[in-house]
Amino acid sequence: MALAFVFSLLAQRVPCVGDYLDEETLNRMQQREEYLQEQMTKLLLEIEEMEMARSRMGLQALLFALLPYWKIVSVLCLFVFLFWFMWKIHKKFRGVEDNSGVESSSSEEQQQEQQEQQEQQEQEQQEQQEQQMQVVKVKAKDEFVFAEEFWPIHTHQEDGEQILSLLHHLIDICQHIAADTFYPVPAHTTGVGSVYEGWCPLVNKPVFCVVVPLLAPRGHTFHLDLGAPEELPARNSRVRVQLECTCGREQEMRMRCFLHASAAELRNQKSNVLRNLCTDSYLDVEKTAQWFQKLIRNAWKCRHSSTMRSLNVTQSKRSCRLRVTDVYKKIFLVEMLFGVQQDDTDIFLSSQETEIGTTPSTIWPQSCAVAEAKFFLLVAARAKERNFYIRYMQVCTYILAGLNFSVYELKTVLMHLLTAIPLEGWHRSYFLERIDDILRYLRCCVEEKHLGHFFIGNEDVPAEIILPQDFRESEPLNLFEHLEDPERHEQALQELEELQDRLLSLLIYGK
Repeated sequence: MALAFVFSLLAQRVPCVGDYLDEETLNRMQQREEYLQEQMTKLLLEIEEMEMARSRMGLQALLFALLPYWKIVSVLCLFVFLFWFMWKIHKKFRGVEDNSGVESSSSEEQQQEQQEQQEQQEQEQQEQQEQQMQVVKVKAKDEFVFAEEFWPIHTHQEDGEQILSLLHHLIDICQHIAADTFYPVPAHTTGVGSVYEGWCPLVNKPVFCVVVPLLAPRGHTFHLDLGAPEELPARNSRVRVQLECTCGREQEMRMRCFLHASAAELRNQKSNVLRNLCTDSYLDVEKTAQWFQKLIRNAWKCRHSSTMRSLNVTQSKRSCRLRVTDVYKKIFLVEMLFGVQQDDTDIFLSSQETEIGTTPSTIWPQSCAVAEAKFFLLVAARAKERNFYIRYMQVCTYILAGLNFSVYELKTVLMHLLTAIPLEGWHRSYFLERIDDILRYLRCCVEEKHLGHFFIGNEDVPAEIILPQDFRESEPLNLFEHLEDPERHEQALQELEELQDRLLSLLIYGK
């Protein structure tokens, strides 16, 4: 078959003898070609079938050859599977034991590593801050950015003295009006707060705050009920009004004794303070405020001459608020707080609220405002340079805006440092060192969760400031007790970083 196919191909390749083939020969050749193609197709199919049959016979022969050994092969496979399964279990238990051993042995190492990382981060932050401070120091040496043009010192001192002079004149008139009555006698005022301490923020309109000491009227005494002895400063203290014996002094005091005179003799002599200003024999703050507001209006009408053009009294429950206008139409806001002095000390029971709207009318909280003002007056008298230390409080108040740190806490830090560092070190050439000391001191207090009250349990209070015995003998009062709460402590630490950034921005860019 194959030879026929080859000869047919050769025949097709032989050239024709003549120029043209006859029709019959051409037909035979085409039929022969078709026949050969059919035979070739059959031959290829037969070859493929023979190869497939041979492959099936080979696989069957192999299976028949391995058939006697299937049991041995299956047993070997089973042993291999069991060995693999046991190896996996052993590896798993060994990994658990290794992990527990590694955890127990490396827990201390991980803690140490974390501590080292935290210490390293803190050290890097401190180094970065120190570098920034060095840049500021270089700039300060070159340009002296803390001279008068950086922030002019303006303490409203002249305005404050003018207000005190006006109030001194009005109090003299009030004393004259109350002389023939049995109402409390107002004494001359003492300036307190940021204006009179010299660090009032320049961006704020100043409020001239003063304390008006109230003295007991004739035939009366003020007995101070301080409440719980362990609470300092006392928040729930009250002023009890008591009658006193005036026998033997009646002619001098121009009155009858309230305790021993007969009812007929006391017919025209009534205790105004007990009837009109007290609630259950306790001096009422709100009633006292209403009485004093009327008294100050009458005093203004009785004045002889003044540099002030008008005075308006605004309603207030626990104080007397004034709106004073001078001849140049400049407006001054004044708040007059009432106070009852504790013995002969610089501590007063004040009408100032501890919490807005929640202080009962018979409560007079203990206040250190007069002692604080006296402290800054002592510092100003001892300072060689013209009150440059107030610049520190101005800066701190400026960068403190919007944060949870109170101005009183920053003022407490400043008072502690003013007693610890000699006043010569507060010269303006040491401005950067001192402002850095303030923030470092505040950071230490936040980290230790303890900031001591300046007047309670503090041995460094100047001797010129007279304090009650319990203030000096008490344990230091912690102003940062609220930082025992972890969330508030974390927030305070974050705000410390914000304070540092604000200070650098202020020193470098002036804003």
